[in-house]
Amino acid sequence: MRLELQDIRKSFNRIEVLSGVDLSVTGGEILAIVGENGAGKSTMVRVISGAHPPDSGQILIDGEPVALRRPEDAMQRGIHVIYQEFLHNIFPHLSIAENLFVRDDEGRFGSLFVDKRKMRNEAMQVMEQIGLKVDPDAPAQSLSVAELQMLEIVKSLSHNIELLVLDEPTAALDEKEASRLFLLIDSLKKEGIAIVYITHRLEEVMRIADRVIVLRNGRVTLDRLTKTTTASEIVAAMVGRSLEDFYPKESHVTGDTAVKVSNAACADKFKDLSFIVRSGEVLGIGGVAGCGKGEVLRALFGVNPLSAGALALEGRTVEVKSPKQAIELGIGYISPDRQAEGLFLKQPIFDNVSIVSLDEFVALGVIRSAEEKERVEAVVKGLNVRFIHRDAEAGSLSGGNQQKLLFGRWMMKKPKIMLMEEPTRGVDIGAKAEIYKLINAQAKSGTAIVLVSSDLPELIAMSDRVLVMREGKIVAELSGVENNQSNILHYALGSNT
Repeated sequence: MRLELQDIRKSFNRIEVLSGVDLSVTGGEILAIVGENGAGKSTMVRVISGAHPPDSGQILIDGEPVALRRPEDAMQRGIHVIYQEFLHNIFPHLSIAENLFVRDDEGRFGSLFVDKRKMRNEAMQVMEQIGLKVDPDAPAQSLSVAELQMLEIVKSLSHNIELLVLDEPTAALDEKEASRLFLLIDSLKKEGIAIVYITHRLEEVMRIADRVIVLRNGRVTLDRLTKTTTASEIVAAMVGRSLEDFYPKESHVTGDTAVKVSNAACADKFKDLSFIVRSGEVLGIGGVAGCGKGEVLRALFGVNPLSAGALALEGRTVEVKSPKQAIELGIGYISPDRQAEGLFLKQPIFDNVSIVSLDEFVALGVIRSAEEKERVEAVVKGLNVRFIHRDAEAGSLSGGNQQKLLFGRWMMKKPKIMLMEEPTRGVDIGAKAEIYKLINAQAKSGTAIVLVSSDLPELIAMSDRVLVMREGKIVAELSGVENNQSNILHYALGSNT
C-alpha cells in the first residue's frame, strides 16, 4: 500500500489545525511523525483513521482518491490505529482470545454459539506470528501493559492490515519492553506493512524510522530520511530551539541530609533499601519495569507504607502511613499517571492547583477565595500554562499543560522533599524543556528530589546521582562519568557483558 495525503486542511471552531499538509508512506516503510502538542499530529492521525474527514485536500491509496469518512472506511482498506489510550479497548475480564476477536463481524466463530476451540486456535496462530507467548484462555488483565499493547497489534493483524498507526506506543514501556516492541515493528515492516509512528522521543525516531516528518502549527516543516538528518535538525524544525536546551541541568551546592532511608522494605516490592538525599540534590532511580523503583516513591508518600526499616526527614525519624501524613510532613509526589491519579480532570484548572494548599486559605472555616485566586494565578502564569479560562476543566488542557499543573500544585505547597515518577511521560519536547527548568528551580531552592524515569537520557542528565534497582534491591550507585546509559542497563539487566 501507498498512502498519500495531499494539501489536507482541517479546522475546528474556525481555527485551522492542519494547514495544507502533504504526507506519504509506503508499504515496508516506517514513517515517524513528531511535533509539539498542538502541532496537529492527533488530528492528522484521525484524518488517516477516518475519524475526522478533511475539510479539503485529497487522500489517495495506491494512486486512487478515496473517501475515509468513518473509521470503518479506513479499517476496510487495511488501515488500523492503536492510540496511546489503547487500554480503553481492552476488556480485562474477558480472555485474551475473546479480546482478539471481540469484533467478529464475519461470524467465523459461529452466530448463535461461539466455537471457543476454533477461536483459541486462531488466537494462538496469530500470536505466534509476533512471538507473544501467553495462554489465550487467560484473562486480559493478567497481561502487562507491554503485552496488552502487543495484543492490540495482534488484533490488527487478524484483520488484513496494510498500514498500522502507532500513537506514542512506548509512553508506558521501559527500555526492555520498548526494545521488544521495536523488534515487532521491524518484523511488520519486513512483511510489507506501512508503519506511521507518532512519538516525542527523538532517540526512537533515529533508531527505527526510515523517514521523519515534523509538524509545527499544522504545517510540515521537515520531511527527510532519518539517515540524512540529525536530532538537532529535528528539534529546530519542531520548536526553533537547539537540542542543548533539552536538559538544562544547573550545578549548585547541595546541603545537609534531608532524607535518610534505612533498611526499608515494602511487602514483596522491595527490601533492605538504604540511601540518603541531600537538600538541593536530584537523586535518580533507574531500572526495568518491576524492579521496584516506582514502589519506593509510593511507599515514601504513604500510598503503600513501608513494612520494615526506618525513614528520617532532616534527622527526625518519622512514619508515613498515608499521603495526607506525607503532605503534612513536607513531602510531595508526582504520579506517572496524571489522568488517573494526579488531576481531577472534570474540575476547574485553578482548583487542581490549590487542592493541597487549601488549609493555607481557610480562616474560621471560610476559604479566602480572593487570596487563593491571586496565588494560583501567579503560579499558573509563571508556569506558562495555556488555557482559555480559569474555570475550564483540567481535562481540556494538553498533556504538557496538565503536567505543569501538577508542578504548580506543589510549587504552591513548597514541600521540602519532591518525589517525581515519570514527570515528563506523554508530554512534548517543548514542555519537557520547561519541566526540566522547573526541576532545576526546585533543586536550586533547596528541595530534595527523588526522580524515577524510564527515559534514560533524562534520568542521567537531570540527576546528581543514580541508584540502579533490580528485583527490589539497589545494585549500583552511579555518578560522574560512571553515570551513563551503558552502566545503568548493565546493572539493571544483570548483564555480564
